[in-house]
Amino acid sequence: MFKGRKVIAVCIPKAFNSDSFRYIKKLNEYACEKDYKLFVYQTCTDLYMNDSNDSGEKYVFDLIDYDAVDGVIIFTEMLKDKALSRRIADKAIAKGKPVVSVDAPMDGCINICYDYGDCFEKIVRHIIVDHKLTKVNFIAGFEGNDFSEERLNAYKRVLEEQGIPYDPERVGYGNFWEMPARQVMEKFLADGKELPEAIICSNDVMAMTACKCLQEKGYSVPDDVIVSGFDGIEDERYHSPRLTTCRSSEAEMSKSTIELIDKAINGEKVPENTVISFEMVISQSCGCVQKNAEDASDMINDLHSRLVGYMQRSYAMTGLMTTISSIKVPELMVEHFTNKDELSDTYCCLNSDALNPKSGVMDSISDKPFTDEMIMVYHGVYGKKTTEIIRFNRTDIAPGIERNYFEWNVPVVFSVLHYLDIPLGYLCMIIPLEPIYYERIQQIAEAYGNGFGNVRMYKAMERLYTHDPLTELYNRRGFYQLISSKFEKAEKTENAEIVIVSADLDGLKPINDTYGHSEGDNAIKVVAQALESASVSGEICARFGGDEFVVAGITVDGKDYAESFKKRFYEFIDNYNKTSGKPYKVAASIGITCKKPDNLQIDDMIKMSDDLMYADKATRRIVRSRPREND
Repeated sequence: MFKGRKVIAVCIPKAFNSDSFRYIKKLNEYACEKDYKLFVYQTCTDLYMNDSNDSGEKYVFDLIDYDAVDGVIIFTEMLKDKALSRRIADKAIAKGKPVVSVDAPMDGCINICYDYGDCFEKIVRHIIVDHKLTKVNFIAGFEGNDFSEERLNAYKRVLEEQGIPYDPERVGYGNFWEMPARQVMEKFLADGKELPEAIICSNDVMAMTACKCLQEKGYSVPDDVIVSGFDGIEDERYHSPRLTTCRSSEAEMSKSTIELIDKAINGEKVPENTVISFEMVISQSCGCVQKNAEDASDMINDLHSRLVGYMQRSYAMTGLMTTISSIKVPELMVEHFTNKDELSDTYCCLNSDALNPKSGVMDSISDKPFTDEMIMVYHGVYGKKTTEIIRFNRTDIAPGIERNYFEWNVPVVFSVLHYLDIPLGYLCMIIPLEPIYYERIQQIAEAYGNGFGNVRMYKAMERLYTHDPLTELYNRRGFYQLISSKFEKAEKTENAEIVIVSADLDGLKPINDTYGHSEGDNAIKVVAQALESASVSGEICARFGGDEFVVAGITVDGKDYAESFKKRFYEFIDNYNKTSGKPYKVAASIGITCKKPDNLQIDDMIKMSDDLMYADKATRRIVRSRPREND
């Protein structure tokens, strides 16, 4: 449960896609009847490419709190990364939470699948038996693919039952996609070939391609050639002629899914496998339904309206992205976003270190993509917007979410914010369950991800320019950029003195020569850490090069400051040497100068501290060379 409400996590790609949206809407309808809240974790791709962008999208599933959710639904067939689906299921099962796998069985899960074969055979029978045709061609999917071979076998089976010889020349593999299907059609319609009476296709994309190829050759569908498809995809609604096809029953699948997971959550026994029938839709492409000019006009008007809306939103987002592409301050970027209305009822939450990378621009933190403490930089709800920066624990999802979480019977939708494969945070959206709102999700998520990624890149490059990559202290350039602010502050502070600490690692060359340069680098980092540990008053710590370090600060009591700084510095090194297990001891020398800022030159102070540091080094060398009492 989350905040006293039963929760089901839904893992699905492209919530803005029409097929995914219909499932989400139906799942939510039946979930609300049983008093469940849906947390929808969606990706902006189907994860088929498995590139750096897909890697970034996958992080959304790391947001699932398996202690807070009561069950998990995975659209395993839609999510093309099967190993990812397996990991999500395993994590839920390990916490004792039931998992429903939709349309692709997984061990240990409650599996619910469509009976594709039965419905496809009905389509084949309708074309061959009901229409009494014998010259019927077939476009399969991928050769060897289970779905494709199942549909090809149905075609062969009906041919055999009707006493029609199977002819391999009437079969081609269109790989479920347009270009391969077009190549198959070119073979079917080659000069000298007999025109088939019908073409049965393994999915709607290939069926629409077949219709287009026939029309380009001057043939009419269905008057010259009958065509059928399978899947009932959204694009088929706008095709002329409408396809004779099969489509899934989102209502039946969604209702059964919620019923199964509800029973499992309540400890009831449920079947391991459940099968849902596909629905055959007889339409215009086989001639059984006549074309209707009114229907075509309605479809065109609907499509035009959606296209205009999409173009307007795309234009607005393009303008927004152009504006923020040069912004280097996150507050300004958020201000530009909040001038738009697209993000109402949305929480924008960033990792606490998202905009402050400690090293390179492209560094990824895939072992832990989200920080325990998050920062909400934006919240829009009911038309009211706030950019108050609020820190919160990630398990709370977003500050004050419970105020809106209970009011609307709509899902909470999560989308990750990332820059390539670098996770930055997430969007948490409580938006109306309507296509016009869901269609914005991808644009908004990508705009925020790219925008904050741009800020991160700028800050990372700035850091590379001003910081030492080995120790992560400032470099010489970064030191000199900041030192003037210390002088200005000291001049305005009564009795203030500028402090310059010069430090140097002792015996770097013997460490490098004996144990290797990696151990020399380690010793350098230890000194850097010791200086940071000793700097407790906002000092500037810098590595000037090699094993040379400089620290700058402000004090009103130079003598006490120098003594306490040395004490903290050497205590850190002593503690390290006692626990490191290294075959060498890290040692360092320091010199500290404290002066009033009047007419001082920073380089002169560094020279003074260097002289004191070298004197300290000489003294320490003498001490180390003295014979011990037991020798």
